[in-house]
Amino acid sequence: MSRIVRILIATAALVLAGSVMGYGVWPSGPKEVLVYAAPTFAVLAEDAAWQMGGKVNVVVMGSVAAVRQVQLGARPDVILSVDAELVSFLSSYRKVVNLGRFELIAVCRENLELKDMGRARIGLADPNIAPIGYRAISALYWLSAELNLIDLEELEGSLSVKFAPSPDGRTVTIDTRHVSVSGRFKMREDLAVTFTMLENGAVDCIFAHTPFAISRNLVGRYHILRMPEEISFASDPPVRFKAITTIGEIEVKPFTAVAIVFTEQGERYVERVLSLNLSKYGLMK
Repeated sequence: MSRIVRILIATAALVLAGSVMGYGVWPSGPKEVLVYAAPTFAVLAEDAAWQMGGKVNVVVMGSVAAVRQVQLGARPDVILSVDAELVSFLSSYRKVVNLGRFELIAVCRENLELKDMGRARIGLADPNIAPIGYRAISALYWLSAELNLIDLEELEGSLSVKFAPSPDGRTVTIDTRHVSVSGRFKMREDLAVTFTMLENGAVDCIFAHTPFAISRNLVGRYHILRMPEEISFASDPPVRFKAITTIGEIEVKPFTAVAIVFTEQGERYVERVLSLNLSKYGLMK
């Protein structure tokens, strides 16, 4: 037997012995964790990834888009979603973890008041991609129909949406499937891209969440305009808003952030999320 053959046999034996004894000569290491994170939770997602020491791939996308990707066959380990209602469109998850509550706000370049929303250039996220989109349109309806701050005909025409209040006034159905903006309204895919319009001066205000403003240090740099309590979505809205989107019908309830977990690795990642001070990211218990 040649010397080279003896070396190859000895090497193979070492590899086999390592496998039997519970260690490998060339360990593969843990699989990379795939996280779909709403733009609002991009900073939170990256901070939790750092806590895990790497091996985490954070993909930022609107929560509606994330759910659609799973429906089409994608297999993330976890989704960090701004809207708990989206869980109803999924069936194969392991668990859902409540991350906290927050509220709807407007972020403006100048010190505008609520009455100025009737003339301001407004940036919106696509309601068929991001939950902030259909919540913002719900708020705009209320500012129009109940507070008379925005012309309702302008709103329907400029957004190409249909508002259908029930006869008793307790439910408002909003069909956003064919949304298309014009006039003083502009739209982008999700909140992160919508914010770039505000940065560039293309719009005066955008609708956002408190975690987005806090995690991106917008407080002090921009004017934060609080919504009336009844449409801040920190609690139940005054009417039942139902948004008809391309993913299906969604009842617009109070904001509740959730982690939708699909795998054991996803569970370990969410443990890291929960170990952080979530109030630092604008989430309330």
